[in-house]
Amino acid sequence: MKYLLFTLFGVLNFLASSQAQKGHNISFEIENYSNDTLIVGHYYANRHMVEDTLYADKKGKFTMKGDESLEDGSYLVLLRPDNKYFQFMVNEDDQDFKVKVDAENFGSIKFKGSEDNDRFYEYMDFIAGMKSKANTLKEKKKLLEEENKDVSEIVSKLDKFDSEVKDYQNNIISKHPESMSAVLIQGNLNVDIPEFEGTEREIKEQNYDYYRAHFFDHIDLGNPANLRMPFLHTRIETYINDLTPQVPDSIITALDYILHKMMPAEDTYHFYLGHFTNKMSASKVVGHDAIFVHLVDNYYSKGLAPWSSEETLNKLKDSSRRLRPVLIGKTVPDITLFKEDGSPYKLSDVHTDYTVMMFWAPDCGHCKKSMPDAVSFNEKYKDKNVTFLAVCTKQGEKHATCWEGLEEKNMQDFVLLSDEYGKSRFKRKFDVRTTPKIFILDKKREILIKGIGTKQLDEIMEFIIKNDKEEEEKGKE
Repeated sequence: MKYLLFTLFGVLNFLASSQAQKGHNISFEIENYSNDTLIVGHYYANRHMVEDTLYADKKGKFTMKGDESLEDGSYLVLLRPDNKYFQFMVNEDDQDFKVKVDAENFGSIKFKGSEDNDRFYEYMDFIAGMKSKANTLKEKKKLLEEENKDVSEIVSKLDKFDSEVKDYQNNIISKHPESMSAVLIQGNLNVDIPEFEGTEREIKEQNYDYYRAHFFDHIDLGNPANLRMPFLHTRIETYINDLTPQVPDSIITALDYILHKMMPAEDTYHFYLGHFTNKMSASKVVGHDAIFVHLVDNYYSKGLAPWSSEETLNKLKDSSRRLRPVLIGKTVPDITLFKEDGSPYKLSDVHTDYTVMMFWAPDCGHCKKSMPDAVSFNEKYKDKNVTFLAVCTKQGEKHATCWEGLEEKNMQDFVLLSDEYGKSRFKRKFDVRTTPKIFILDKKREILIKGIGTKQLDEIMEFIIKNDKEEEEKGKE
């Protein structure tokens, strides 16, 4: 019985202790600050989110208190009205502390009851001091180099500084791995690339491959705190935009990699799946619609975005369904259209190596501006194994306007087609919602490129023909 009572007493103490740790209680004492308002926010990927608006208890004194614990991460305190700010760290076990700072000198900041913030600002002071020393040495090194004097001693000192910084960083990371200081330091570490051998080009390629493969070695994308750190979004954008070849397949592979790494951190995964879905949906870059379709088909349609409403899911799925058949690389259906005299014309009736399909409308302002370039293009390529199909999108009562003023527009050398009653359903099959819309097909009716303007036609067609000839020559070797 005595043992049972001691055990029960221990459990009650533990529960009381756990209860006491819930919530947050952070007080700010700001000297030389007369405004009665203080804004506390935090990083959220590429945004700054307001966490709380505080009103002065007394002049220069503010309290941020609540029953719920704050999310781990880097927080900002914004001073009004000039929007100067300082930052502090928040982690699960460190949410009851005091901050004292001079509004005219943030370097004076002091914390009471927060070891992590003490550690963070000590680190910042250390880095500032080392940077100042290093800059002084670099200036001296530059002067000596201009005088052709020996700089080996300075280089040795700079290397020693680098070593001291790394030792300081590794000490924090190894001793306090769960602290926000460690997370922030790790997130800003560079990738150490080993020495490779080979030609200059081979070494560059190996450096790139290694750097890209190890780019996230120091960042746990599944750690929720990283969403509230200043480095995350820059890292993600650098990986996708600068380190990934800008072709749909490579971008898709890169996005799958980071999204699956993020899944344990629900908010991070939620934000970036939505971020890239919206970005690819609105993108004007040719081929990015394939990335949008991939995200919808492999995440939203598979139940991996449970926060999405039924209405949103249906809209995304509908957009994906419309785009999927007309992605670059897909083979378009052999639809039947009609000439002015009503005679049928199938896409399979085209026997040239390339087909340019331009969907246009006689009352479309952009079509009118684009038509002279289309005419010039057709004049240049009509004898180079290229067929130009000009498909008028008007139907029903307005169908007759398709055939008006063609000579004035110099369109008589195009293969002029339409579909008065919409039997071919070309608008749905080619996702024609605006005009002009252009596709370039090969002789198998595979989409080589789409969504380009008439001003780009000549350059792109020239590239396609040249590239195909080079591939053909390689095949003969």
